[in-house]
Amino acid sequence: MSKPFDYSKWDNIELSDDEEDCHPNIDKESWFRMKHRSRVEREENEAKDRARIEQKMLENMQRVQILKHDLQKIAKLQANDSDSDDDG
Repeated sequence: MSKPFDYSKWDNIELSDDEEDCHPNIDKESWFRMKHRSRVEREENEAKDRARIEQKMLENMQRVQILKHDLQKIAKLQANDSDSDDDG
């Protein structure tokens, strides 16, 4: 019979790796506040960028629809011109 797995090595595991990033001369609370503020700012910037990109995509999709419509008009005009040339 196999031995049961020993999970005891995970009993005293550190859950936060942020403490390792902290320099010994920096107050840990200040460090955590700074990390939190930088994360919040990064998330806000990413949200702004995402909104800007989505707006540009919408504008470009509308432009594509306009161009497709224009191409259909041109194709109809060319078809009409070729039909009138065949009649003449």
